[in-house]
Amino acid sequence: MSPRTLIAPPTDRSMWRRLLSLAHPDRGGDHSLFIWVQALREYIAGDGIDPPRRGYEHPRRPTTTDTPRVPYEEAFERAGSFDGLTRYAVAMAADVGDPYGWLLRLLDDCYEAPGYGGVLYRQQHQGATYRQLAAIGHRAGMSKQERTRWYRIAESIPLSQRHAGHILCRLRERAA
Repeated sequence: MSPRTLIAPPTDRSMWRRLLSLAHPDRGGDHSLFIWVQALREYIAGDGIDPPRRGYEHPRRPTTTDTPRVPYEEAFERAGSFDGLTRYAVAMAADVGDPYGWLLRLLDDCYEAPGYGGVLYRQQHQGATYRQLAAIGHRAGMSKQERTRWYRIAESIPLSQRHAGHILCRLRERAA
């Protein structure tokens, strides 16, 4: 028998109960030994509350700059404003056919957010995330090949994060 097996701590609950009952003062054991065995069980078996770990960091969530997006740098060169880009996307619906055309037609009531701040304004000045586009494709029941074509259409327009959010919202409304 190796020395390690001699000092291996009992981890089974029944073994701990047996050891505690043998050390309990009511069964002929010693009070200080009983306290020591309880502390040992809490330390080894983890029945006590552990102190918080030092240096713990919450998992890092991806930021907007980390998320892969539709290239949007030249969006306003194609159309002078967000409304112009939206009208261009709706006009493209006739050219791309279904299932993509009806998704683009959902943008018909998407209007530019006024002002120079806020979430909607920021969303209309950055490209749609590929995660949003995938969610749209899945909600629309597209195959993998159709979703890939959907990504290329979104890149060619280009669709903004606000456009993608608007389409998702309309798809949820239809499902309800």
